[in-house]
Amino acid sequence: MREGVREVMHIVVLGAGYAGLTAVLQLQKKIKKKDIKITLINKHRYHYQTTWLHRCAVGIYSEAYARVDLEPLLKKDLVTLKKEVVRAIHPHQKEVHTDEGIYSYDFLVVALGAEINTSEIPGLDHYAHSIVTLARANRLCNRFITVMNDYKNSQQSDPLHIVVGGGGFTGVELLGELIEQLPKMLAMHQIDANKLKLTLIEKESTVLPEFNLELGEYALARLEEAAVDIKLQTTIKEIKRRTIKIEHGGIVEEIPHDLFIWTAGVSKHSVLQSNAFLSSDQSMALTSELTVQEHPEIYIIGDAIQEKEVTHQGNVLPNADIAIQKGKFVAESIKAQLKGSHTKLIFSFKPYGSRIASIGQHDAIGLLWNKKKVVGNLAARIKRITDHMIVFQMGGARFWYSVFMGASKKK
Repeated sequence: MREGVREVMHIVVLGAGYAGLTAVLQLQKKIKKKDIKITLINKHRYHYQTTWLHRCAVGIYSEAYARVDLEPLLKKDLVTLKKEVVRAIHPHQKEVHTDEGIYSYDFLVVALGAEINTSEIPGLDHYAHSIVTLARANRLCNRFITVMNDYKNSQQSDPLHIVVGGGGFTGVELLGELIEQLPKMLAMHQIDANKLKLTLIEKESTVLPEFNLELGEYALARLEEAAVDIKLQTTIKEIKRRTIKIEHGGIVEEIPHDLFIWTAGVSKHSVLQSNAFLSSDQSMALTSELTVQEHPEIYIIGDAIQEKEVTHQGNVLPNADIAIQKGKFVAESIKAQLKGSHTKLIFSFKPYGSRIASIGQHDAIGLLWNKKKVVGNLAARIKRITDHMIVFQMGGARFWYSVFMGASKKK
């Protein structure tokens, strides 16, 4: 570096989900200096609304509707978008390696999201569909059409059997949409809706274990009313092309399926599963400032860590509200350090919003910020309002307009 020339400070953000994109949008608002640059590395040139994926999977929302182009959101003189896949992080060298190149950094924000743990169950990687990404949700939507065409052409007498593995947040929301939308889809393919069979497999004693028992029982009753075959305290041992091996009370059996959808069992992103980021018990070695213990310049946020937050509402699993708050916290922390502050900021999640799980378009269960329980159509309406609040919290009115007004033009 030449004398009198100040080196450019480089902030690298990995992932443009709720956490990563919030961090970038907030950083570009707060940073005014010209000797700082931000690089956002993401697999796609768009952000997608993860909370809408269960609706994309059944065709209510199109892929284009759920997608928001990143370029118009970014300040070009400050932020550079790279459409690349992250392969490795080398903390000691302060480098990120992608499929296209190597990036050095002064601050690194890792917000890559979670991945399906395909080693958990034999056959999971070959025979299971999921909705963990927009691309996977879109593939599942197309798969429904193929399965129905195959079923119609086979003229078989057995039911068209769709099985969902996992009765948590994602599984219940997806089932709610399947209950409402599949009969319509079957009618379009001239298949008797009475031939449809939906099965839910959950290893816990109720669905939605992340909520309280009363709300879980409400959701369970709604699914049972819709004739969903619910197998609780049941584990999946193996998945094959046409059958699933399950165990309940020590008894192992195989059940047939035409389509299996996995909504549970995600794990830390593969690039974080190294000793540089893990404690001796294999948990994420993070400080209360959301930084890696041995590398305070590295922040890890979003679903990448898959850790619960302890609140007055109980343990809260990773969700959009937490991801956004962490994105904002990281932006504020980096801003403070760029200004020369040595005061450590401590992250504390505040459940301002509501935790709502939909059960179709007009039913839901949830906990409000004041611990009040809501169910039914009221909860469903609050869920729709929450969708707008989440987007506004990420990037303000401009981002909200990009998501909702832009999406309406893509219908």
